[in-house]
Amino acid sequence: MNKPFITYTAQVEKLKNEKKLIIINIDFAIASLKNISYYGLISGYKHPFIDIHTRKYINNTCFEDIVTLYEFDEELRGLFFRYLCRIERKLRSSISYYFSQKHGERQEEYLNPANYSKVNKKGLIKLIKMLEKMANENTDHKYLIYQRNKYHNVPLWVIFNALTFGQISKMFEFLPQNMQALICQDFGNIKKNEMIKFLKVLTLYRNVCAHNERLFSYHTYIDIPDTLIHKKLDIPKNTSKYICGKNDLFCVVIAFRYLLPQTDFLIFKKQLVHILNRYEKKNSNLKLNKLYEYMGFPPNWKHITKFRKI
Repeated sequence: MNKPFITYTAQVEKLKNEKKLIIINIDFAIASLKNISYYGLISGYKHPFIDIHTRKYINNTCFEDIVTLYEFDEELRGLFFRYLCRIERKLRSSISYYFSQKHGERQEEYLNPANYSKVNKKGLIKLIKMLEKMANENTDHKYLIYQRNKYHNVPLWVIFNALTFGQISKMFEFLPQNMQALICQDFGNIKKNEMIKFLKVLTLYRNVCAHNERLFSYHTYIDIPDTLIHKKLDIPKNTSKYICGKNDLFCVVIAFRYLLPQTDFLIFKKQLVHILNRYEKKNSNLKLNKLYEYMGFPPNWKHITKFRKI
């Protein structure tokens, strides 16, 4: 059954009277619901403050607690998105460099199935069709039209600017092993299979950040591989699987540790600690250790920079 439309004032009254949420400033509550929406704010961020049995708010939760969590998540998205984009940018550069170094600048080369691995023919055909359509038909990007009209050719390093993180990651998957190895060297010499899994997970998290979805408690349906970092942090296992750092937000932090330059990762970690500390000072109803559980962060996560990653 669909829920009926109710006004902002009625939404506030429902939260206050039915759900037992403390609302001190009604004007602030209405303004927040107008700016974010009930679904985006309450439905998205109420869960840590709700008793799952009574579905009422607990521990004297107030409206500001939910807004503070929303604003924390907004900051978190901004930080993670910035560094996801850095990895994406470097991946674009690395793939286009090594592919063009071997095959030249003609678009016929990246549209030629012979220049890729033969492992997944169906997936490769789909990739090439997408690249062909982008090179020959796309009208959304002026630089593609310019290259097409003036030179009758769109080099890989040009077309790459129009591809998504997911499309670029998929292209990496189809490259020959020797080319994959060169690209992996640019990212700290990680293994090819690790790189593929990292990129699949990071693509999903990038989409969450780009579409302003809830980040702090997001989990993917695929895992990153077990790493030395998992072992060094003594993360417990549930049977054979680590209980955190596999498909939660901490798995992104681990991926960053492997894929970002050391200086970039240290700056990222410092900024992340700052955001977490600021949230802890603002919110008394959701302690940092409980927030860590939602994010998949082990209590000793800050030690991640103490260990070698390989």
